[in-house]
Amino acid sequence: MLAAVVTEPGKLEIKEVERPIPGPGQFLIKTLASSICNATDNHILEGIFDGYHDHYPQILGHEVCGEVVELGADITDVKIGDRIAMYTPYGAFAEYVPVDRYGYGYAKVPDNMSNEVASICEMFDGAFRSTIACAEIQEGEKVLIIGAGPMGLTAASAAAACGGEVISVDFHENRLQKALEMGARHVYNRSRLSAAEVVEAIKKDVGEVDVAFMCIALDRAEEQDAFYIPVEALRENGRMSSLNVEVKLEHHNHRMNPFHLNRKNIKYRHMLERGGTIEDFQHGYDLAAAGKIPMEKLITHKITLDQLAWGLDMCHNHLDECIKFIVYPKH
Repeated sequence: MLAAVVTEPGKLEIKEVERPIPGPGQFLIKTLASSICNATDNHILEGIFDGYHDHYPQILGHEVCGEVVELGADITDVKIGDRIAMYTPYGAFAEYVPVDRYGYGYAKVPDNMSNEVASICEMFDGAFRSTIACAEIQEGEKVLIIGAGPMGLTAASAAAACGGEVISVDFHENRLQKALEMGARHVYNRSRLSAAEVVEAIKKDVGEVDVAFMCIALDRAEEQDAFYIPVEALRENGRMSSLNVEVKLEHHNHRMNPFHLNRKNIKYRHMLERGGTIEDFQHGYDLAAAGKIPMEKLITHKITLDQLAWGLDMCHNHLDECIKFIVYPKH
């Protein structure tokens, strides 16, 4: 089968590899659509991902929608022809992907959802299942999202669908305009305002916020002050959490003064009363299928495997020109 393989950091090859054979407790899907994770896929290619994808060679990609084509032993709750979408540790930019039935989990794709939207809904794992759903946002709560990349936009839309009044902050105007389309009520351009000015504007327009989410992989401000905005904008006893984007420490420059968290008694991460569940993951898909989270608005480009290197570069170096790339598994 054809696959996009990172043979070593910095080297991507589109080549033939052996088609997987599902073992006991596994099944195989034929890839219908996959999508670029703007941060993680580039971090893996660069060799700066810190965690379970820091091995080479590997098939790149982890956001995928596919059709079940082969069942291993002991598989009874999916059938040939089912469409599923998921995070995969085995690589999404390939014609076929094995699935561990009792692994990380997957969602069954609603009938009215396209393959393309289903693949990007994998972002519900980080931007809903382990963040928004856990925060149990109450109707009318003010929710601040730092970062309006694909994950931040997904989190913003999910928070709005849960009844939150969403505020988004980012460096790129195209992404802030997209945040408004996805359900944000207020947006602030960090490239035009200092962090202190952003906080002042939020408090003037909205008041103090109830919950904040950090949806960035790297702090792109020269001042390295990404955490300043949510900490200062939060009310006393506010809640705060973040996506877990794993980058080797020397490339990861977030700085946060813990005394500011203590001063306002902000509950950070561990305020969550429950972890996200696979039911939350499926619920995200159901909300999108019902039109409450318009994930289709995030798709800006559609490419095939031979264009993958260009797509990765766009997602890394031209953030003002793209948001989400769909990748099809053929040349």
